[in-house]
Amino acid sequence: MTPRAHAPLPAEWAGPIIELVEATRAAAPPSVDDDGAWATAEAGQERPRTGHKAARRTASAGQSAAHLLRFRAIEAVQHGHDEPWTLALATSTEAVGSWDWDTRMQVALDLRRTFKHLPAGDDTDARRETRLVAAWLTHSDGPGLVAATGALCRAVLALAPNRADLAAAWYATHGDRLLRELAARGPAAHPALVGEAVRGVDAARVLTRTHIADHAGIAREALEAHLEPGPDA
Repeated sequence: MTPRAHAPLPAEWAGPIIELVEATRAAAPPSVDDDGAWATAEAGQERPRTGHKAARRTASAGQSAAHLLRFRAIEAVQHGHDEPWTLALATSTEAVGSWDWDTRMQVALDLRRTFKHLPAGDDTDARRETRLVAAWLTHSDGPGLVAATGALCRAVLALAPNRADLAAAWYATHGDRLLRELAARGPAAHPALVGEAVRGVDAARVLTRTHIADHAGIAREALEAHLEPGPDA
């Protein structure tokens, strides 16, 4: 039987999806030859069934965009903006990184619960951003995921995220797989690459430092050394 051909991404959403993927990738390049480690981390992304081409890039774009809005929520909380929707988005890390439908839907409902009694016409930027992430989390596959991802990416790109946040979003999306890939290479992995991966994942605020060290296959002392400002920092 001939495999079913997937349609290209709809023109309306292809631009923002691909643009965000390329922006995060460009913000987090390895500083030395990585022998394909960064590409391997990206290739390990889930491939949701969307009925369209570029399914992995769609998945990566959505996660990166949601993490970028999560970063904004964390920063807002740190500056005293502790509205329920902001707090809920700031702590949505696990669901944003998951493709399990139950996990995603539960957090989508939790996010919606924080603002469902408020009229959409009176939304603040923070509530609109939480609505976008909630809408994206309700999909784990299908054409609806493409539309929700495109809308999320378009909104995030309009915010013109800086390079540091784009890099952090890449590491939030792919960093755990990168740590494990470098750990599997053992001593063959260039120390500068391990240091970059460790610092990137730490900045992404997706894993505790204990978990970062464990997934990178290094001692906690080595982790702290990588996090210290130095020549490869």
